[in-house]
Amino acid sequence: MKNILIIADGILAKHFLERLFASKNNNLHNFYIITQNKKTLPSNKANFENFYFYSFDPTSKFRLESLMDTKFDKIMINVQDKDDAVAIYENLRYFEPNLEIDLLDFWQIDKKKDHNLRLIDAHKILSSRFMDFLPDFPVIADNIGLGLGEIMEVKVPVGSTYAYRHINSIRKKRWQIAMIYRDSMQILPTEKTMILPNDTLLITGEPRMLENVFRAIKNQIGQFPNPFGNNILVPLDMKKMRKNEIDKIIKIADLIKFKYKKLIFRVINPSFVNILDEIKNLENDKISIVIDYSHKASNFDLSLLSEFDIGLIITNLNIFNAQKRDFYEARVPILKIGQGDFEDLKKGFVLGDENQAEYISNIVLDVCAQLGLEIDFYLQSSGLKTAQEHLESLSKLFGKKVNIIAQDTQNPILKLRKNDDMLQFVNFTEDIFANRFVSIFSKNVDNLNFLLNKSYQLFIPKDDKFGG
Repeated sequence: MKNILIIADGILAKHFLERLFASKNNNLHNFYIITQNKKTLPSNKANFENFYFYSFDPTSKFRLESLMDTKFDKIMINVQDKDDAVAIYENLRYFEPNLEIDLLDFWQIDKKKDHNLRLIDAHKILSSRFMDFLPDFPVIADNIGLGLGEIMEVKVPVGSTYAYRHINSIRKKRWQIAMIYRDSMQILPTEKTMILPNDTLLITGEPRMLENVFRAIKNQIGQFPNPFGNNILVPLDMKKMRKNEIDKIIKIADLIKFKYKKLIFRVINPSFVNILDEIKNLENDKISIVIDYSHKASNFDLSLLSEFDIGLIITNLNIFNAQKRDFYEARVPILKIGQGDFEDLKKGFVLGDENQAEYISNIVLDVCAQLGLEIDFYLQSSGLKTAQEHLESLSKLFGKKVNIIAQDTQNPILKLRKNDDMLQFVNFTEDIFANRFVSIFSKNVDNLNFLLNKSYQLFIPKDDKFGG
């Protein structure tokens, strides 16, 4: 058993002692408690053999000396007066130059390069704990583990993009869901566990990663392009695009009613003064025009993503095919426009298996809800039952009817490629770069998306940065 000296004074010290006396682990060590005012001791004063009580002024070096014959392993100072705290500390250092001391600090005391003195910032702890009661703020375990935010508690709100998702549909790189609390019950999650609205998740991982996961969980219906970013980027290459193509993509960008903060047109290889003047005249509080006059901008500039907080890129087929690899590396959704008119879109659809569908289903329903589109999921019948449970739950959440269609009997691509009033949602994976001749014989639907390249297509990346 270790010997622990506690010097206590004031109301906070009284509450601390109350918790100590009530703790089931208070029999592990010997506690020597010094109080100057007997009112500091709680009424339920501990009656254990391992508790020893003393009443005297601890700022007196002479009084302390009588107790320092005991070999202490730790000393804790919890008093309400700064001068008393400093005097007690200095007295103790006289007797024990190297002993570990914890001091509850209300006054930002100068540590004086004492590596064995731990100042516990009372204001920081109280303000941090008070922050935990703010709605939609993460609760971080400050005093567990490293105390750097690697353990976090977050409540899943109604409408969250994480609600009604199975654990195995969420990519968890550098973070994990350790526990789910539901209806005052603890649930140890498995890959098949479904997250429900109002669940509280205990998540662990890298602090920065958890901050992004928290934002992703708290994002609600109608938030796209969040959590990828808050703004929309439209690259305009005047060397590769004709005027009618530029006019069409500008019109589509204006029609999109996603919840973005800023629409950014980036003009590269500027020419045709009249068209350039028309683009410049678009600039207002919601639209920014960025023109690159260097004539060297042949590839997509990834630095724009962080500079402008980009969450969606809008482009056409030619630019998409020319810069497909750059767009893939961007790790944000890419809306590739189709041949038809954007305002004529009636339906969104997904091709794939249940895992692919579940991964992007939240985004699909969010986008379709914002654009007023119907939704079709063409899924392999082998995973239809699992996907149906998930999609029907999401359907209720978003208030959107979801049509689930088994695709085993006939390849739907042959039928769908005839329609120009549909928006396809595509998992943006490495499969997009597969050789087209080889892809014809592939059973992977993602390899066949080029057959629908005349349609509107929204390519959704798999990116661990957003916890999905």
